[in-house]
Amino acid sequence: MDQDLDLFGNPLLTADAKRGRPEHEPTEENIIFVMVLLGSGMTNAEVAKRLGLSVPTFRKHYLHLIKQRDLMLDRLKTRLRVSQIKQGLAGNASALNAALATLDKVGSENAEARFKGREKPKQEKAKKLGKKEERQLAAQKVSGKYAPPSAPKLVVDNR
Repeated sequence: MDQDLDLFGNPLLTADAKRGRPEHEPTEENIIFVMVLLGSGMTNAEVAKRLGLSVPTFRKHYLHLIKQRDLMLDRLKTRLRVSQIKQGLAGNASALNAALATLDKVGSENAEARFKGREKPKQEKAKKLGKKEERQLAAQKVSGKYAPPSAPKLVVDNR
């Protein structure tokens, strides 16, 4: 059926249609847009404003993405890597080289993280002390009956 459109490409409403703005429908382009903005650290209000939605409408349609905000950057990177590999397998050599470089970097980062915990902590060598300094430290560690008395408390009265 052929619909009449207004200047903005929206369908003209007939007399029996509901009043108000039509219901927002998330498209794949909007979902990717939201993933990028959430992954970059924007708030819900900022993302909703960019989409031209109110915050409650944004939450209604994109709640599944909002709940996974902390994973969004990782998911977006994964999606980009997959698309690079698909383009590379289709014949785009530069996309394949970029994907392989990214995967090599990820592999080296993972190997580095595994070996990082295996390193023995380096013990700093104790500073060599003289006889006088050793005796002073030993005297400070004395406790019990032979411990030196504490310093007197100073009382200042400025009346």
